[in-house]
Amino acid sequence: MIEAKSLRDALGNFATGVTIVTTSHGGRNVGLTANSFNSVSLDPPLVLWSLAKKSSNIEAFTSVDGFAVHILGADQEALSNRFATPGIDKFEGVEFETSAGGVPLLQDCAARFECRTAYRYDGGDHIIFVGEVLDLEQSEKEPLLFHRGKYARKTFPGGGDGQNRRDLNYLIARAYFMLTDDVRLEARGLGLSQVDHYALSVLMQGGPATVEEVNSMLDASGWQWREDDIQRLVAEGYIELSEDASIALTKAGRETMIGLFAKAKAMEAGAQKAFSAGELDQLRSLLSLLLDTLDHHGDNRSTQHLEVMNALQTDQDD
Repeated sequence: MIEAKSLRDALGNFATGVTIVTTSHGGRNVGLTANSFNSVSLDPPLVLWSLAKKSSNIEAFTSVDGFAVHILGADQEALSNRFATPGIDKFEGVEFETSAGGVPLLQDCAARFECRTAYRYDGGDHIIFVGEVLDLEQSEKEPLLFHRGKYARKTFPGGGDGQNRRDLNYLIARAYFMLTDDVRLEARGLGLSQVDHYALSVLMQGGPATVEEVNSMLDASGWQWREDDIQRLVAEGYIELSEDASIALTKAGRETMIGLFAKAKAMEAGAQKAFSAGELDQLRSLLSLLLDTLDHHGDNRSTQHLEVMNALQTDQDD
């Protein structure tokens, strides 16, 4: 008797691409992340994918006559994670167009196939969907890969890997922006610009301060908090001014910042799931070594600013 876990672990050795399958059912856009995709035939053009019978989306896909399969690019991990997360509006904030048949079509993928549902087969605990390809788009993007339960990196001949060959500045900057993108989007939805977010973070950690004191901390970031920014946030109830010209967070402002910090920590925790404990320790050690190598200015203002940000995150952990 083959155990399900043993079979799953063995099958995990087969590296696959990552897809998002979308459709529309009952006036609602539906989408999910899947790696159970494969080609069937070139003539006629057929592809297949499968969905667990216990999936909350099974009724939608078994009730419609069309769907779209999107092969994700290597830069679309965040999109893959979003469509793999239950209980959220997966299309919120995501750019897409709609096919003539009403199926949502995601943008900037490695490839995309618009399909008519040709056959459905019972596949044990899954339903297998076979689609006739009606239209397709493709690009030169590197594909996103999945191996042994986590995202993998494409290995190139001659050693090394395409991701590792990229510029170090690019990799670090892209990782930062991908980790914090959802937080920036949520802050923007609350009416907070990036400079607002930075300034309120300084007040959260250091307590009431004058605009000059806040701007001294923001200086390394290239941002400056202006009088019109301050008056707008006073009017919106995030901060209040005292007679000694200091600025403090209101109760609403503090609660908002706690929510944004919690969002940031959740994003960080989600990203860490891709690594083992040993890999995380190694990553932290390497980044710390890089910072020690670069931190050769005793009065480095950017270091001071980042130390405030780190203290804020630590305070929320305690």
